[in-house]
Amino acid sequence: MLRTGLPDPTRPQLYLLLALLLVNAVLLAAVLGLFGADPLSGWFETPREPQRLQQQVRAERMQLQAPGSAPRSALPASAVVVASLHSARAGSADESPCVEIGGFSAQAARRAADELAGGTLRVEQFERQEQVRWWIHLPAQPTRENVERKLSELRRRNVTDYSVVTTGAAESEAFIVSLGRFRDRERAERYLETLRGHGVRTAVLADAPRLLARPWLRVRGVDDAVRTRLEEMREHYGAEDLQSCSNAQAG
Repeated sequence: MLRTGLPDPTRPQLYLLLALLLVNAVLLAAVLGLFGADPLSGWFETPREPQRLQQQVRAERMQLQAPGSAPRSALPASAVVVASLHSARAGSADESPCVEIGGFSAQAARRAADELAGGTLRVEQFERQEQVRWWIHLPAQPTRENVERKLSELRRRNVTDYSVVTTGAAESEAFIVSLGRFRDRERAERYLETLRGHGVRTAVLADAPRLLARPWLRVRGVDDAVRTRLEEMREHYGAEDLQSCSNAQAG
């Protein structure tokens, strides 16, 4: 063969073919996992897509929300403030002072409840079984006509707190105008003096023990001014007791 001194044109093509075969072999080894699960992370310091997803999503910070609800952080600041105010008001209403006033007659309890109705006070009427002993009443009347005359006389004297009690069998029926029942003799005597000040001279005080269901009022939202008002109402309507609610009743 003659040597002309010119380069062999087939030699670069052979080198290129060998380089391509080598690159393909390396890529095949990488796909098969011969270089590890993440062969390029050490070279370029760029994590693969699953690792990027793990870094972007913090599972420990994720919370399941009920359908239709929004996370607290998604609420506007004004909504969070309003919700806090509602919670505070609900707590203060449940913890507001509660007072019970009792020992009324049925008529006096209704009038007192009407006087307290409205505004911010929460008023409930209920009954409590009590052992009463002292009874103020008018002498028994033989007929209903006599009783009606007595009631008209009481109304003229501005005495409206009364009830009519029927005693005896049908053939010997009698009618008694009851003016109040009391646990304490001292309070009964004070009320008897009040009646006499209205001109009711025939009323008598009797020792007549009896278990009686009497109306009470439970008032919530009481402050010092309301308590003073309740004290005045207790005297005005002839109630015997003004006390704080027990825990079981106030709840």
